[in-house]
This record gives sequence, structure tokens and C-alpha cells, in this order.
Amino acid sequence: MDAKRAVVTVADYVNPLLSSPAGPLEGVAMAMSFEPSLMPRTSMQQGIMMGLAGLAARSLGGIVEKGAQTIIPHRATLSKRLAIRAGVGLAGAGLALIPVREGESLWRSGARSGGQVVAAAAVSGAVHEVGAATFTTTRTGGVIRPIVSAAAISAGLVALAGRNLRQRKRVIKRWPVEQKNELPAAIGVGWATYAVGSGLAKGYIGSRNSLIRYLGPGRTKRAVAGLANTAIWAGAAVSLYNAGVGYIGRANEKVEASYAMPPISPLVSGSQESISPFSHLGLQGRRYVTDVVSPGMIEDVLGEPATETPIRVFIGYNSEPMYSMGRTEIAMAELERTGAFDRSNLLLVSPTGTGWVDQTMIESAEFLTKGDIATCVIQYGRFPSFLSVQKVALGRHQFRALLWSVRQRLAERPPEDRPKVFVFGESLGAWASSDVVMYQGIDGFDHYGIDKALWVGLPGLAKWSRNGMAAGSSDLVPEGSVGVFDHPDQIEALTPDERHRLRATVLSHDNDPIAVLSPDVLVREPEWLGDTRGRGVPDDMDFAPISTFLQVAIDAMNAMVTVPGHFGSFGHDYRADMPRMVRAAFGFDGITDDQVAAIERQLVTLELERAERIKASKAEDAPASPQYRGTDLADETTGRIVTEAGVPLQAGRTEGPAWFKAVTGADAGPEDIQ
Repeated sequence: MDAKRAVVTVADYVNPLLSSPAGPLEGVAMAMSFEPSLMPRTSMQQGIMMGLAGLAARSLGGIVEKGAQTIIPHRATLSKRLAIRAGVGLAGAGLALIPVREGESLWRSGARSGGQVVAAAAVSGAVHEVGAATFTTTRTGGVIRPIVSAAAISAGLVALAGRNLRQRKRVIKRWPVEQKNELPAAIGVGWATYAVGSGLAKGYIGSRNSLIRYLGPGRTKRAVAGLANTAIWAGAAVSLYNAGVGYIGRANEKVEASYAMPPISPLVSGSQESISPFSHLGLQGRRYVTDVVSPGMIEDVLGEPATETPIRVFIGYNSEPMYSMGRTEIAMAELERTGAFDRSNLLLVSPTGTGWVDQTMIESAEFLTKGDIATCVIQYGRFPSFLSVQKVALGRHQFRALLWSVRQRLAERPPEDRPKVFVFGESLGAWASSDVVMYQGIDGFDHYGIDKALWVGLPGLAKWSRNGMAAGSSDLVPEGSVGVFDHPDQIEALTPDERHRLRATVLSHDNDPIAVLSPDVLVREPEWLGDTRGRGVPDDMDFAPISTFLQVAIDAMNAMVTVPGHFGSFGHDYRADMPRMVRAAFGFDGITDDQVAAIERQLVTLELERAERIKASKAEDAPASPQYRGTDLADETTGRIVTEAGVPLQAGRTEGPAWFKAVTGADAGPEDIQ
């Protein structure tokens, strides 16, 4: 092949019109991936979305093309080929016109979305046919025309992508994070993602064909070759996955300088009096038991004395890694030891995949009850939530055991001497804890002795969501017993009687991608993209089969990009809602609006101090936690640790993988991701 022919071949390959019948569809899909969606994105995240959109279009277009080629004669004229493609497109358009019905089946939605895909792929194939014929007949043998045409068409798609990106930035400018989503970088990452995906697909097909040639002809041997090839690739993927999550899971063992000393309060796990060693609590557990609110701080914030010192029980994954019931047994022993059953309020918390619990929520509850509360957390995993979905069953099992154990223990006490039992879960924790009553509904609350539950950021994949219980449409939830709210204003607008009848309160932002993401979005336009859109859902966001699912999935990666002390009420960030929501959901009515405002201000201060402690390389360089204040361990002027209590734990791994930070756009390592 001479140089001129090589240049023409490359130009045709990169020309979206000529690369393949699915090429025009791929180009448009990549450009449209820059459209507004629910969350801001980094250049890398946008590029990944672009690459995935192109790969999805290539796959779907390829399937439709393979079907079309079965009915297009090999030597058919252009007009005949276009006529057949027009027929395929009209058939798809007919399916796309299937009327939308309320409560329709996924089969009906899938048929309509499939029709849209078929119609789009047919148009793409027709454009390819016309383009190929045009360039073939008008080409004079030079290289200028192919290069110019490829550049012009690609430039048009880039311009469309740029317009969509500018629109995206206008829509999401209200978020408190710097948007580092630039067109050149995003396109570069997008093509890299596309190339890697294409390479893997070619590698898979190539290894399969090699096995077929090795085993020889025959239908049975071809099937064996296909199964063996799939097993080899699946095994490699699983090995890489296990290696990656194993590395990330090591963050659970990290010891931070400001959280290396066992707490001095006997009312928390990890203290000298505790049967749960401080070293067993893990990264999140050590933060949890260290940052407990003190009675003095409660008095300073509320302007009245605290009634009790808050109790915090945390049982780390390492306490009994091979025996999940053992962690429940340790938790019950800790609750007994600390006197938790003598408090007026008992809050049972299901954490996220890493063991993380929203401290803002816990601190709100401690302030709102004036310290008369005990909280209990049992860790069931060590990985970020998106890597811990398989741990939901374990989390549910552990939480059910905890609920039942508490119920049995309280049955030994007279009714008037029992604390109120509240349940809280956020994100994956909400999924695991709500699943406990997924087949019983509100009857399960009475079965396990639950007074009220607050579930925040409940994933759309959770059975409580998918079975209609969160929406109050299930027979298992009596009218008025469940409420879903986007903002505290909505629950505060209810009458006192209506709030009292609520047993389960779901706080779910309208634009939280984790709360709205479900497999249905692959083929069905969700209600939240309908005519009546919730707070934060862009008006310019449109539904497209497959693409919208990918958009929301990428958005979920960035759903909790937060700035310490900058409380937002959007996406998967619920910090700004917590004090008012906890008060309304649990019925803590003895606190005035002015006191709630003081709590909100204090929560900001506490989070800023916690951020300093997490980043500090030396304990004396960071503010002391609330429990150390007023003791000889903290300087009264600076509020910093001046004397070490006990022997600090030895520091372990200190940094998470760079690739994780780059992809998520987070400043924190994976240990700080839910």
C-alpha cells in the first residue's frame, strides 16, 4: 500500500460517515454525551462517559446492522439498500410510537426503546451508505478531499459537543465544586476509553477464534471454545477486581495521627473499659468513637444543660471477620456495658460499605436529645459502597440480628422503662437496613420493635424502593405511614398528627443519581424526567435509551463531591438537611428553631475541625476532638492536644490509589468514600 492510499484509508477510518454503518450513530452519541445531566463532572469522568456512549452505540448499531445485512442482497443497488434500510427504520419508528401507559411493563417500555434504537441505527446505516457512495464517486484519487471531509465532519461533532458542554456548565454552575471539565481533555480521555474498549472486544473475539481453530470444526467444539474463552476472560476480570478491592480495603487499617489514641470516655467503644479494642474498629470506627459530642458542647450550643453524655458503640469488621453473629454479640455486650438501654433514645445505625456513618446526622441526634441517646453501629464491609453491593445481604443479616437482639433485651424491661428505638441508614446503609423489613413493610417495625426509621439517599436499587414501599404504593405500608421528601420543608409542612403517623421517613433528593438509578432507566423514561421535574433536575436533560442510564451511572460517581464545612442539599449530600430532618422524622420536638439554627452552625464548625484532624500528620497540629476539651489533654487557648493519652497506634498505609482519586475527582482517598 502506497503512502497516498494509506492516508486515504486512515481518513476514511476516522470519518464518522465512512468508518462503519454504526459510525454516524457513534459520533452523535459521543457528542450528545456532553449534554446536561444530574451532576458536575471532571474531564476524565466526561471522557469515560463519551467513550462508553460510543461503545454502546457501536454495539447496538452493530446488532441492528447484522440483522439488516441478512435481508439486504449482497450486490443490491444503492437505492435498493436504502429502501430496505428505510423499511427497517420505519419498523423501528412504529415500535417507538407505542403509547406510554401508567404502570406499563418493562417489555412494553423495552419494545418502545428498542424501536428508537433500531430507527436510529437504520438512519445511521443509510447515512453511511450515502456517504460512502458519494465519496467513492466524487473522489479523484487525491488525498485532500478525504482529509478535508473527515476533518469537517469531526469538527462539526466537536462543535456540537462543545455546545452541549457549555450548556452543561451553565446548568450546574450552582454546585460548590470547581468544574474542571474541559473539551480537549474530555475528548482525549473519551477516545482513549473507546480505544481500550474496542481493543478488549477485539482481544475477546480473537482469543475465541484461536480456540475454535485449535479445537477444530464442529458445533460442539465451537460451543466449548466459546465457554472456555468466556471463562478465561471472566477469571482474569475477577482476579483484577479482587486485587483492586483488596488494595482499597487496606484503607480500613489506616491509622490517622489524630485518631490514633483510644478515647478516654468509658461510654464509647475502643476505650480502656471497652471489650471492643480500639485497634479493631477500623478507620471509620476510630473516627466515630473519637468525635463524640461532649455535654459541655451541648450546653454551649443549646443554652441549657445536657441531660446525659452520649453513648457511641461501634463494632469493627475486624472484631469478628469470620463470624458475623459474633459482631452482634459484641455490640449487645457493649450496649449493656455502657448503659445504653437506660437512655431514652436508642439509635441503631447501618453504615455504608466502608463503615462510614454521617457524623452530621449522629451529632444532630446527640444535640437534639441533649445527650440522652445511645447509638450503635456494626461494620459489615471495608470497601466503598459501589464495590460493596454484594455485602448488602451480610449487612441485612447483621442488622436483623441486632434488631431482634435489642427487641428481646427490651422485652425484659417494663414498657415504661424502655428507650425508643430508632433506625437510621444512609446510602448503602439505608439499603441494608430497609431490606430487613422488605417483606413485612410497616408490620416489620412492630415485629422488631422499631419506633421510627429515617433512610437517607435510599438507592433506587433497594427492594424498599423497587417494591413500591418507599412511594407508599405497596399494600405493606398503610396510608400515611411512609413519606418521601426532597427537603425538610416538606415534612415540616405536615401537621403534627401526620408527622406522628410516619413510621418510615425517606429523605431523597430529586437530583440524587444514586437514589434514582435503576435498571429500568435502561429502557424506560423515568418519572423524574417527565413534565414535572423535581428540584435540581435540569430542564434540558432528555431521556434516551441506554444513554440516560450511562449518564446517571457516571453521575453517581460524583454524587457526593463535598467541600468540608460547605453544607449542600443536592445530589447525595444531605448534610444541610440533617438537623431539621432528624427533628421532624424522630419527633424530637423539645428543641426550638433558634436552637436548631445554633446546631447547624456548630455542625459546620465540627466538620471543619474533623477535616483538619483527618489531614494532620501530627495530632498536636489539629484541633482536639470534643471529648478531650476541658481535660488536661487539650490546651484551653488553642484547643489542640498537648499530652498524649496512652500509646498511639502505629500508622499504616496513608494514601489511596492515584487512579481512584483521578476518576472520582475526590481529594480524599478511597477510605473517605462511602
